[in-house]
Amino acid sequence: MDFETATRTAEQHIGRCEAESGLKLKLFRAQTLERDFGWVFFYGPEDESILVAGNTPIIVDRNSGTIHVTGTAYPVEDYLESYARIGRAYPFAVPEHLVILEGWKPGMLKISLTKAIRAATGMGLAEAKDCTDSVLAEKSVTLAFPSAADADNFCYEAQRLGVLARRLTRYR
Repeated sequence: MDFETATRTAEQHIGRCEAESGLKLKLFRAQTLERDFGWVFFYGPEDESILVAGNTPIIVDRNSGTIHVTGTAYPVEDYLESYARIGRAYPFAVPEHLVILEGWKPGMLKISLTKAIRAATGMGLAEAKDCTDSVLAEKSVTLAFPSAADADNFCYEAQRLGVLARRLTRYR
């Protein structure tokens, strides 16, 4: 999709908003933002003395041509960052802080790893031991943590114990 097609799509959306509100609305073309995922359009009443609630910026996705309404409760950039990460403006993308245990080095401290997994995750002994056994069997194990710092600390500890571990943040 090109900019002109996206603009027509935004204007059609604004036309539907006009029909619902009874107000004459216009697109603020000079405020349009372009992002990798598409364009962000702003609009409001033609009569600038009228204040309107609910005229949230809209995203027109360049690949699908779909419209996504953002919001006004948070800064526009928060909605755009979420859309860029997961294709959804709201609710916002939620980070998952993960450590992936992908293998082990000779001399890995197995019992210490099981203890570290238990301490960091709250798992029971059997579940933590299963994680350690999976690592020894060359099966990848993914553990989730409540914060980036917790994940970083555990990843460092696992590497210190002889585990091939890496940190990853993904969004859902």
